[in-house]
Amino acid sequence: MRFLLLNQFYPPDVAPTGQYLHDLARSLARRGHHVKVICSQRSYNGAKTFPGYETMEQVEVVRLAATGFGRRGFLGKIADYTSFYGLLFRTLMFEREKPDVILSLTTPPYIGLLAKIAARRHGCRHAHWIMDLYPDVMLAHGMAKKGGIIARFLRQLSRWQLKGADRIFTLGPKMADRILDYCAGQNSSVCWIPLWSNEDPSGWPEAEPNPLRTARGWTADDVVFLYSGNMGLGHRFNEFLEAARRPANVRARWAFAGDGKRRMEIEAFARSNPNARIQFLDSVPYSQLRAHLCAADVHLASMDSAWQGTMVPSKLQGSFAVGRPVLYVGGRDCETALWIQESGGGWVVDENDLSGLFRSIEEACDPHQRRARGQAALEFARERFLKSSACDRFIGLLEEGNNLKIENGNQKAGMVKAVSVPLL
Repeated sequence: MRFLLLNQFYPPDVAPTGQYLHDLARSLARRGHHVKVICSQRSYNGAKTFPGYETMEQVEVVRLAATGFGRRGFLGKIADYTSFYGLLFRTLMFEREKPDVILSLTTPPYIGLLAKIAARRHGCRHAHWIMDLYPDVMLAHGMAKKGGIIARFLRQLSRWQLKGADRIFTLGPKMADRILDYCAGQNSSVCWIPLWSNEDPSGWPEAEPNPLRTARGWTADDVVFLYSGNMGLGHRFNEFLEAARRPANVRARWAFAGDGKRRMEIEAFARSNPNARIQFLDSVPYSQLRAHLCAADVHLASMDSAWQGTMVPSKLQGSFAVGRPVLYVGGRDCETALWIQESGGGWVVDENDLSGLFRSIEEACDPHQRRARGQAALEFARERFLKSSACDRFIGLLEEGNNLKIENGNQKAGMVKAVSVPLL
């Protein structure tokens, strides 16, 4: 089969969506399929330009010369999106080799519209891998008024984009339930497959010192709570910062690694509260990622309740894969809270529940509690977040749609009632 995969970013760029797409693409190639990816030449931050064409691990990669303003401003981001849309549309319309399946992600937003148009042009199937649900993300961000004319128009656009899709892949059951609202009365199948950990789940050897923990000045008595990843608008930090300002346990240290729009707020808080044991770290290269995650004792995660069901951060997978328990603050109607509760691999605290947060911190400072919950997290990762298993399930569903089309000539591929299919 010929697969055409669409996303704005792709390795060697570090954007997570591109990294996950590459995992799927090379798995498809190993199964004997022909795989082509169309993406942008410019990196996520706009600082780098990649070759226009290359083959990576049997995957054909075509990069379009879109603009690359990166994250420097809203207008620059819109320019990047617009130029990529235009170049991608032209490329898809003049694509010479007919694909069997066009799979689109959600960067930039509504790229699936081009996938659907191109699928009609080439007479093939289209599928969608929803990393962020639009326009729900925009509504949570306050970019449009819920129930307003713009929101209604964008919701209708999403319904049209997904209508007739052979498969709609989501990242978890809560997101799948939310997407079903867009598929009422449509012949599309909504499935959910969790994102995976990048390495086989395993903890840090107890007898082996962690070089990053030593380099960062963390002692054996310190209990390090680490937030690692994007400090974005959908995450909560007030509770963690308040806990750092008036610590529930004197051994607790708070480390924030990564970047994002809210990092400046956290830095400003740290300057205003110099007695809070807060430390800032830069992002680490992939070669040091495992040591970085293992250096901390407890990982932090959060999500504002307004963003539930619109996205599923992959932070939990990385934390569980190294056997670290997760302390989560936010709404409970989301995958992160669900999987922590189901696994026993951490603590779930409601928004603004400082007393509950302090109790959880006290428990997290108990080495026996950390060890037990960390082991539960590791076992859950081995059962649910393996890359090979997730990619096999994903590919099997894509191939299955093709088999349905071949075996039943009078039935169009994807003619399945909208249903959420758990694939854990």
